[in-house]
Amino acid sequence: MTWGTGSALQRLPCLEKLSIASPPPGAELVSFGRMASIARQVLFRRKPAEDERLLQLFWNRAELKREFARLQRDRSSLADQLRQQEGATLRWQQRLEHLEGLLADPERAANAAVFFQLRGVWQYCRRRLARLARELGARQQEAELRRETARFEEHRKIALASIEQRLAPLIERRVSIEAELHGVRLQQAKLTGFWTLFARRRCQHALAVLESALAGVQSQIERYEKARHEKLRESVTPAASIDTDSKRLVNLSVIALAQELVVQLAAHNVAQMARDASLRQVNDMRYGDLQACHATGQLVAQVLRQLDELDELPVLVRERAEYLRRRVEYLRDNDTVPIAASCADIPLLFAEDGKPASANARSLSVNVLGDEYWEIYSVLLN
Repeated sequence: MTWGTGSALQRLPCLEKLSIASPPPGAELVSFGRMASIARQVLFRRKPAEDERLLQLFWNRAELKREFARLQRDRSSLADQLRQQEGATLRWQQRLEHLEGLLADPERAANAAVFFQLRGVWQYCRRRLARLARELGARQQEAELRRETARFEEHRKIALASIEQRLAPLIERRVSIEAELHGVRLQQAKLTGFWTLFARRRCQHALAVLESALAGVQSQIERYEKARHEKLRESVTPAASIDTDSKRLVNLSVIALAQELVVQLAAHNVAQMARDASLRQVNDMRYGDLQACHATGQLVAQVLRQLDELDELPVLVRERAEYLRRRVEYLRDNDTVPIAASCADIPLLFAEDGKPASANARSLSVNVLGDEYWEIYSVLLN
């Protein structure tokens, strides 16, 4: 017990030192507050620059992500295109190998020659239709532009006449006001004595009224002159496409040409053979032995030569177009392509009035629209 008490007494000075060395209560809070204040000052001093850098980094990162996504899309699209191109190349390679095999056999080579000759007939007729549609479309557009220009000029002439009608009295009024101003100024210049004070005031008032009136008239004149200048600068704007009636005229001419080509190529069934060749593959068609293929090839060449030398073809096409115009029907008012059933027969001869020659006149039961001869729908205007 005594020993414990002495030990405790011996430790008292240490406790006393510790109590003296330890900070007073609240000192830690004061130090923390001071450090926080210093940190805030440092942070506030650096915050704008750091925020700017962070924003710049964020924007750069977002831009890089967008660019990376775009590059990935482009890569995927190019990969798809490459696969499609490889597939197409492989198919054409197979066709070429198959054609080489056909050409190795003389008889099959002769059949292939006739097949591609008939396909050439099909493409020749399609080009004729496309050229006619293009030329007639351009003519109709030019005709519509001329009509629109004439209407525009007429309306502009009426508008300019109206402007001139309103501008003429204003110009006369301006001349009259300027003359009155000149007279008042002359009168004011003569009033020099002190006894003319009231007369000078009346002149000044009259000048102010006349100048105000002149300014108003001049403003109206400038407005009308500006309107006249703008009206003179206006020009007609051509339409993006021709109207429905013009498209119908073009399409009927194209249908008439397609029918006339069928009539001209109907000899020896060249038109039907050309259509079959356009729908099938070369290995599916047979035209006979070497002699038969040679005769068929000469026949097709002769028919095409006669078609090229046919000078009255434009006249025949116009007659058929006029006949179709009276006969065809349309499903809706804004349709430009007639119903296929209304073009089912092709009369071979026409009377002078444009009608079929007689009730029992021969005709071809060929529907160029229903059978899509010469790929006609790719040429017709919609």
